[in-house]
Amino acid sequence: MLRSLRSKPVAIALIGLMTITTAALAAIKSAPKPTTDSVTIHSEMAKGEVTLSHQEDGTVAIKRDCVRFPCKIDISSLKRGEYDVTLTNGDESQKMVGLYKE
Repeated sequence: MLRSLRSKPVAIALIGLMTITTAALAAIKSAPKPTTDSVTIHSEMAKGEVTLSHQEDGTVAIKRDCVRFPCKIDISSLKRGEYDVTLTNGDESQKMVGLYKE
């Protein structure tokens, strides 16, 4: 098996990429689900920038610096729909899909 893995560097890279993506998805959570006025973002990161973007077209709806987590964000002005949540701190980035605003 080791010989076949050495001859397949692309497969090894893809496995590593899937592992990183799965770990990042597990590390970020939001509550309540669904939400109307505010959302609390939980993360293993110490601090970071939270970006909420529309799932339909990717446009940024809210961008906020959180000095610590959990971080509560007012989303009462957002229109109803699904949003992607991305956390960024330097080179580290985490993404979660499925925040629904009623």
